[in-house]
Amino acid sequence: MRELHTSDVQFDPTEVAQPADLRRSEGSIGGLLFAALIALFVMSGAQAQELPKYEVTGFRDIRFGQSEQDVRALLAKTLNVKASEVVSTTNPIEGTSVLTVKVASLEPGPGPARIAYIFGHSGKKLIQVNVVWGEEAPQTVDAVVAAGTRLQRYFSEFSWKKDAARAGIPVGENTVVLFAGDDEKKGSVRLVIDGVKYQVQRDGDQPASSPEPKGPPKLMINYIVDRERPDIAKIEKGKF
Repeated sequence: MRELHTSDVQFDPTEVAQPADLRRSEGSIGGLLFAALIALFVMSGAQAQELPKYEVTGFRDIRFGQSEQDVRALLAKTLNVKASEVVSTTNPIEGTSVLTVKVASLEPGPGPARIAYIFGHSGKKLIQVNVVWGEEAPQTVDAVVAAGTRLQRYFSEFSWKKDAARAGIPVGENTVVLFAGDDEKKGSVRLVIDGVKYQVQRDGDQPASSPEPKGPPKLMINYIVDRERPDIAKIEKGKF
């Protein structure tokens, strides 16, 4: 799986999605998720000012700007990961290097998780962290959406850059950005759910359903240090 960078996620603010396959009688998770997403949009300016500011600095004890050696040392302490369990790869398109670890569980996500630490092309320092659930052991849609709802509510309890917090934005046939927020500096957080059927409500139109997902549901968080100028390989203008 290619590691997402901020440029991979494009938003259409005119569309709002809610999972369609969760609105069945035996569960209320879909309704809770939809209510949480709507609550984010109707939050007043006064309420936002009362919330603590979120600054994207990394993931847990591992911070942006650290080297691969720094991250390897901290992984053993923070996640109890052995050196032999850290997998090193490169992204030939973006010129970045990636350290990947797998953990048996990581709350609030269901089941095992994969965590990828991405290091910049030029600076060789940590520029992004991806946390993914649902790859190692398929999970139920209910479990994945429940985890996504909890995380969306967590992020929505912070204040973000003005007009830079969004929720419920479809970015693919079965992919929805549950939450996206930009801090006052250059950092960003993206909470994305994939592998779900949802409905899109456009102004004045009837809801339209997405197709049935072809794979199991997954949940991902992207922590990004610089949403505007990621340290990735680029061809200078005028070279060709």
